[in-house]
Amino acid sequence: MPNLTFPTTQEINHIVRNIITDPTKYRGMEFCPVVSAYAARIQVDVINATYGITPPHALNAEPKVATLTGQSVRDYATGYWRETYRLNEEELLYARQEGTYNERAGRLRVMRRATELNTRLDTRVEQLRWSALVNGKVQVNDNGVNYTVDMKIPNSNKVTLPWISNPEQNIAQDIAALQELFFGTGAVLDTIYLSHQVAKALALNATLMDMLKQSVYATNLSASNISKALHLLFPEVNFEVYAEGYSPDGKAFTQFLPAGSFVGVGKGNEVGMDFCTTLALQNGGMDNPQPGKFSAIEDKSANEKNPFVDVTVGINGLPRVHHPNWYISGTAS
Repeated sequence: MPNLTFPTTQEINHIVRNIITDPTKYRGMEFCPVVSAYAARIQVDVINATYGITPPHALNAEPKVATLTGQSVRDYATGYWRETYRLNEEELLYARQEGTYNERAGRLRVMRRATELNTRLDTRVEQLRWSALVNGKVQVNDNGVNYTVDMKIPNSNKVTLPWISNPEQNIAQDIAALQELFFGTGAVLDTIYLSHQVAKALALNATLMDMLKQSVYATNLSASNISKALHLLFPEVNFEVYAEGYSPDGKAFTQFLPAGSFVGVGKGNEVGMDFCTTLALQNGGMDNPQPGKFSAIEDKSANEKNPFVDVTVGINGLPRVHHPNWYISGTAS
C-alpha cells in the first residue's frame, strides 16, 4: 500500500470541486414529478374521453340511446436502477477531510460517496424523463437488461421542421401549427424546450428577425435571448433553452435534449406525466416495502480480514405518460 503524504497547512488554501452535472438545474421535475405507487408494477387505468353531442329530440318519441366510451388498462411494468460503490481498506484508512491538514474523514467519505451515487441516480431519472419525450419511448439495453416501453405519443405529435436547414422558414406559422395539435385534447401548449443548437438556428432565422425588428432584440438576437424573444411573439407559450446533460466517461458530454431536438409540453387540469416509483425491499424490508429512492450501507470496516464499506443507492420505477397527446416530440432538420 503506498504511503500517503499529508500536505502542509501552507499548501491547503482552497477546495475545488469539479462539476459536470448539477441536479439542481434539471428541469424534468417541472413536467414529470416523482410520485409513489404502492405496487410492484406500474399500471394506469385509462378512462376514455367523452365525445359526441346530445341530439335533437321529438316530443313523445323515445330518446336516442347514447353510446358512451369505455376504459382500459395501460401496463408499464417497472424499471430497476441501482449501483454499489465499495470503499476498500485503503480508501477508508487514508481518507482525509479535504481542506484540512490531517483530519480523518472515514464516515464523511462514506457520505460523500453516497452523495455521488445519489447524483448519478438523479441524472438517470432525468435522462429517462427526456428520453420518454424525445424518443417517444424508454429503451434500455445495458448491463444485461433489455426492454422497450412505448409512451404512445401519437404520430401526429412527432414532427420534423426545417428550422436548421431553412433560414427563411416561417417559425411563427410553425408554432401556431404546434398549438393546434392540442385542440380537442383538454390541454394547451404550455412550454417548448429547445436544444442549444436549435436555439442558435432560430436566432438566425430571417422571418423571426423581421418580426422582431421593432423590438429590443432587433440587433442582438442570439441563443441566449431567443426564448424571451419568442415569448414576446407568443406570450401564451413559454420557451426555454435546455442544455443540461451528463458525461458517461468524464470526457464526452451527452445532452438530455439532443442537438436538433425540441419538446413541446402541454398543460391541462391534471398531471400529464410523472416518474412513478414502485416498491423496494430496501425501503421498509420484506414486510413493509415502500416506494421511492433507497440507500443501503453495509459496514464491514471492523473485525474483517479485508475491511470494506459498500454503499448502494437506487430506485425502482419508470416515467409514465398519462396523456400522450399532451406532448410533442420534435426534430429540427
